[in-house]
Amino acid sequence: MWSRNHGKAWTFGTGAKSNTTECRVVELGDGRLMLNMRDNRGGSRSVYTTKDMGKTWLEHPTSRKALIEPVCNAGLIRIKGEDNVTGKNMLIFCNPNQQSVRSHMTLKVSVDEGITWPKRYWLLIDEGKSAGYPSLTQIDKETIGVLYEGSRAGLCFRRVSINELLGKE
Repeated sequence: MWSRNHGKAWTFGTGAKSNTTECRVVELGDGRLMLNMRDNRGGSRSVYTTKDMGKTWLEHPTSRKALIEPVCNAGLIRIKGEDNVTGKNMLIFCNPNQQSVRSHMTLKVSVDEGITWPKRYWLLIDEGKSAGYPSLTQIDKETIGVLYEGSRAGLCFRRVSINELLGKE
């Protein structure tokens, strides 16, 4: 759903896929919206796109293939090239990188609008069990922030250099 008048009225799209919850949406470079969803069937994320504000949805080629998960919420943001130190457009994703246990909280970067998530752009931020529910934000041109349920310390906040994510530090 969305509002064009600061919440005075709301427009509702259609659901992208049944039995999915806890989704994140980003606008891709071509104007499509990408919906990245927790899939309650387990094992991996469902990903769909729309070019008409959610009236119709198309399954993304990576849906249920590229991003594994143990049925948990995830974080996703898009950072434009002009808004970061690298000059690259990127999607940054975070979740427990396992299929059956909430562990190995990992940041992943895609520089091709979510088609690939190369392992060289992965950063393990919490190895323990019970880590989950990350939220991402861009702090400045060089840094992102990750707020998540840590495996040992309750809520955790971590600052991560974008260059570190791309393996330049």
